[in-house]
Amino acid sequence: MQDLPLETGSLIFLAGYLLSLLIIGWFASRQRQDRSLGDYYLGGRGMGLWVLMLTLFATQYSGNALFGFTGQAYRVGFTWLAILHSMIAVVAGYLLFAPRLRRLSREQQFITPTDYIEFRFPSRALSALVALCFMIVLINYVLAQLKVMGLMVEGLSGGQVDAFWGVVMLAIIMMVYSTMGGMRSVAWTDAIQGAMMLTGFILIALIIERDMGGWSPAFAQLRDIAPEKLAPPEGRAAVTWFSTVVLIGIGASVYPQAIQRIYAARSARTLQQSLAGMAVLPLFAVVVVLALGFVSIARFPGLEGAAADQVMALIMRDVLSTGWFGHAVVTLLLGAILAALMSTADSALLTLSSIFAKDIYGKYIRPTASDAGCARVGQWCAWLILGGLVWLSTQENLTLYRLFVLKFEILLQIAPAFYFGVNFPSLRTTPIMLGLVTGLCVAVSGWSLGWMPFGLHPGTVGLLCNVLMIMSAHSFYAIKPSGTQSSN
Repeated sequence: MQDLPLETGSLIFLAGYLLSLLIIGWFASRQRQDRSLGDYYLGGRGMGLWVLMLTLFATQYSGNALFGFTGQAYRVGFTWLAILHSMIAVVAGYLLFAPRLRRLSREQQFITPTDYIEFRFPSRALSALVALCFMIVLINYVLAQLKVMGLMVEGLSGGQVDAFWGVVMLAIIMMVYSTMGGMRSVAWTDAIQGAMMLTGFILIALIIERDMGGWSPAFAQLRDIAPEKLAPPEGRAAVTWFSTVVLIGIGASVYPQAIQRIYAARSARTLQQSLAGMAVLPLFAVVVVLALGFVSIARFPGLEGAAADQVMALIMRDVLSTGWFGHAVVTLLLGAILAALMSTADSALLTLSSIFAKDIYGKYIRPTASDAGCARVGQWCAWLILGGLVWLSTQENLTLYRLFVLKFEILLQIAPAFYFGVNFPSLRTTPIMLGLVTGLCVAVSGWSLGWMPFGLHPGTVGLLCNVLMIMSAHSFYAIKPSGTQSSN
């Protein structure tokens, strides 16, 4: 990133973009109808089609969509198409439970993802465990975005701005507009950020055609240089491909911040249309980014390991040298990357704030607190957690990849509560609790040991054990006498 010196006009553009986020936050604060948690954390449940679709898109695609996906495609080639299948699987997963979940959320006035768990499976222990898992996932998610934000600011400034102060500046901007407008400001800024990311993907397609020799010649060259990277996976690699689709496809569909957006949809039709749009976007967005990684193998040969993650920066450096158009393209791409990072982080922080405010403070610490009081506590909690994560994100020895995987290992074990809970009314609390604990034990212990039997992720094995435990326990309680069944 230090090889991308930006001119004054580009810096003014990025500064104007950041200022616009604060203006949107102020405007969103003026639209609040009351001081309720539903209005603050769900935007009054009135999210329209385009805002909902773009905020879901911006939430699902973080900075990894432009840097990490490109670098991984460079490293492993065709095999990384598993991420495209995973993104499509996310939308398929939504369709299995989201419409019914939205209807329930309106009837029961859910605010947080844990509200559904408490309603459907009344157990304080289960609700507390799910809330804890969600908070671990969200903290991990925010930490990853902050880490990249700091490195990006430090690189673009040529080292003149330390990563710590870069994170501090962006984190303050993010928290100010989030605090002012709640879900409205986060969703509206996400919509702008989602549009910027789509623009970035279009520009990448143009770069491949204009500056990298075109799509067909680039792939023909790749076939000559590294034919093994165009070969489909076999054996253990094919198993890992399948496991990756399960891990990300099912895990990402129960992102807590995405579930809150399901609650916030204006109508069932709005949600269905948004999911239809989300089914199409990966076919364009992910394919373009992966293609960029594939064609870069011939253009920048010899990058090994983590060095492959520099592919996007190397391409932008070359494009920057082509003149004013190249400079404009790079500026918009950098804006899209910054948008991807901030949209992911602000959504996770808002959901983290809501879980602490309602599911922990409002239930266990001060049950008599008003909605306005819970919201204030949630805001202060978000500021404090963000402060700690800002410091942690600047630690040089911090590695995020395994934490990134752990996030999905955990989410995968929560998924049955949503998938089965909304579709099987007879399913009771005890099977879900036993399945969740079993799955978490298998997934977390396997993750800590680096265990991948037959190429399967520990979370995928954990999900299998989870589902088997649910089915066994459900069958056991189904055959018990009715008088002993009601408490379970």
